[in-house]
Amino acid sequence: MFTGFFLIRFDDGANEEALTKAATDLKAAALKAKKRAYTFRRDQYILFNSGGFVLTESPPLAEGAEPIEPREEGRGGSFNESYGVPSEATMELLPPGSKRWTKEPGIVWTFRSSGLNDPMAVRFTMGKSYARLQFNVLTGLAEEEIFIE
Repeated sequence: MFTGFFLIRFDDGANEEALTKAATDLKAAALKAKKRAYTFRRDQYILFNSGGFVLTESPPLAEGAEPIEPREEGRGGSFNESYGVPSEATMELLPPGSKRWTKEPGIVWTFRSSGLNDPMAVRFTMGKSYARLQFNVLTGLAEEEIFIE
């Protein structure tokens, strides 16, 4: 009986750790994007994909489009930093203007050099457990709600 209880509690701990890491990574990436946009006076982007997200300074291009100003080799290539989400976790987004959560990859979150960023909510789920982040447009900081079952 004690072994079963321990296994259940261990599983809860693993869920909590995975959800907390994903939420912490996204909060850190958002803060970094905000600081980089303000410091370098260049918009920053977080691109969401099926396995996680990427912090980049390169604006997303339409399919088949080529960059307007290609960077010269050896002259400060584009900044990219990738973050993964555990495979057992589901990432859902509530992008600006949307009323429904979506799992669709390809959503772009923009941090402007003016100091503002797009509104965004992100939810990571594993079973009935979840971590929900609602980001402030002015500060880029997240209001966080975590439920572990």
